Amino acid sequence: MDTIGVIGAGTMGAGIAQVAASHDTNVLLMDATRERTEAAIAGIGKRLDRLAEKGRISPQEAEGIKERLEPVTDPAAFADADFVIEAVLEDLTIKEAVFRDVLPHLRDGAFLATNTSSLSVGAIGDAIGAPEHTVGMHFFNPVPLMPLVEIISGAATDAAIADRAFDTAKRWGKTVVRAADTPGFIVNRVARGFYLEGLRMLGEGIAPIDAIDAAIKTLGSFRMGPFELMDLVGIDVNYPVSVSVWEQLDKPTRLTPHPIQRDLYESGRLGRKSGSGAYDYSGDTPVPAIAVDPAPLALGDAASAALDAFVRGATDVDGDATARYVFARILATIINEAGLALDDGVATASDIDLAMQKGTNYPRGPIEWADAIGRPSVVAWLEALDEAAGDGRFRPAAALRG
Repeated sequence: MDTIGVIGAGTMGAGIAQVAASHDTNVLLMDATRERTEAAIAGIGKRLDRLAEKGRISPQEAEGIKERLEPVTDPAAFADADFVIEAVLEDLTIKEAVFRDVLPHLRDGAFLATNTSSLSVGAIGDAIGAPEHTVGMHFFNPVPLMPLVEIISGAATDAAIADRAFDTAKRWGKTVVRAADTPGFIVNRVARGFYLEGLRMLGEGIAPIDAIDAAIKTLGSFRMGPFELMDLVGIDVNYPVSVSVWEQLDKPTRLTPHPIQRDLYESGRLGRKSGSGAYDYSGDTPVPAIAVDPAPLALGDAASAALDAFVRGATDVDGDATARYVFARILATIINEAGLALDDGVATASDIDLAMQKGTNYPRGPIEWADAIGRPSVVAWLEALDEAAGDGRFRPAAALRG
């Protein structure tokens, strides 16, 4: 039976520990204090008991999983681990320090995995002097429910180690994709436009928050709109990732974090967890918490024709002019970022599509969607948007012209 170490007993670390232990893996869980680690294991136990009560696992299975979870307080306890994964704060200095403490205790053949969502795997490996033994295993929250894991190889990561990480995640029942060590990997890069174009249209007065969310759900069959999802994930997660990806990609205009996003973050309006974000949650029903200064939507004949062709290929659902524009602008931005990721060699088209469906619950993969619309129609709509914006942020990816 495999043995792994998990450092960080917060939501992500506890989720990884639960999934691993549920698939016949012994888990050594460590946090800053034994009390926090034991509290995390107790929380996992309660979740397992609820699953047993609902009949999803047997009581015997629940007890077996619990027995495979062990709290530890010293990195030396990882001496027999097959690998150690960290799930600590998204801070390069902290992650490096954690791995430096662990590295001297690893046995031959063991490796280090980072659950970073946006930092460079290679930079972490280089900083601790073990780039060949460092790999990214990016899980998604909540780990027991979200199926996706991104496997990220740094420039010097041993291919055999990346394969072991990939096989391990598959053995744990996950859908696994491979991504190059580029900012945001697949999901956190391609998804940026989903939020950012919603924020920009709010700032431009195109539509209010609830209308933007409704358009993307109604016409696109997305489960949540950009503002609902930001509030659910938490602005304290969404905004720093936006900043990190933007800065690491040399601050491209298309990925510039929006002032509304920054203001929510700095004011502590973090979404559902704080009671207010894009929406206010103090009443029985969430209501928009950011006013919009309406502006008329005006498109020229060529842009209108491009919009119509794009929407006809993208959805069978009709909507008013504003809803169609909102949906088409957000979807085109997602598709274009996926194309730019292809241009940059981040991942294959099939892995990009799979990642966006399994990691963010998109109804279709963006490249598949582009093909359904017709790539010439996608490019024509992006060019119309680019001409109107005048800042180059909609310039079509080369991959979409092929």
